[in-house]
Amino acid sequence: MLGAMSVWRSALVALIVACGAVASTRSAEPSDAPVARPQIKPGDRWTYRRVDYWTNRSRRPFTETVTFANDRVIEMLGERRRDDKEIDTTYTAEWNLVSSRNTGIFDPDQGLFRFPLRPGDAHDTRYEVKFPLQGAYQVRNQRHVKVVGWEGVRVPAGKFRALRIESEGPFERVDRQLSGTAKEVMWYAPEVKRYVKWTFETWNFQGRLQWWGWELVGYKLE
Repeated sequence: MLGAMSVWRSALVALIVACGAVASTRSAEPSDAPVARPQIKPGDRWTYRRVDYWTNRSRRPFTETVTFANDRVIEMLGERRRDDKEIDTTYTAEWNLVSSRNTGIFDPDQGLFRFPLRPGDAHDTRYEVKFPLQGAYQVRNQRHVKVVGWEGVRVPAGKFRALRIESEGPFERVDRQLSGTAKEVMWYAPEVKRYVKWTFETWNFQGRLQWWGWELVGYKLE
């Protein structure tokens, strides 16, 4: 009788251990809960490098630091890569570009991120970009954006579990006869509170392809 009880207890312990292992494995996976908009604070900073994927060459890293943030906007200050001059950049609180000396003025904003983020969510966005420093340069954009799902992605800052977000659609130059399609892929990591990788592919009517992106090199959150 005692032998039977011992066997039964051993089996019960093994079952509990196995269930615990399964629970531990599941807890290590990303939650199915929506990813909320991050709470950004002054002093948060991220360093990225720009990579040309055709040549596999990268430029020296570029750091952006938050100077102001509330429930509507994020203001950042970054060094310009060529001459070390500082650049002011404005985002919405959802990390959609509004204006920057490098990337132009967006009307109304880029509209790619919509929090909370859920795998399977999708939306469409339209926006125009003007580049005052380049004269009449102006582009109309349409994008279909989809949150694809969780992926592992490796960048110079390390390996992250991130939500893959794809954006694709046509663009049209307003100031000249030029059009094409563009695709962007963003990997958003909640622990970083921002994207860890962002790639850009564009094709114009002449079949010319550009393929480049940003990769996270390091970050510090307050």
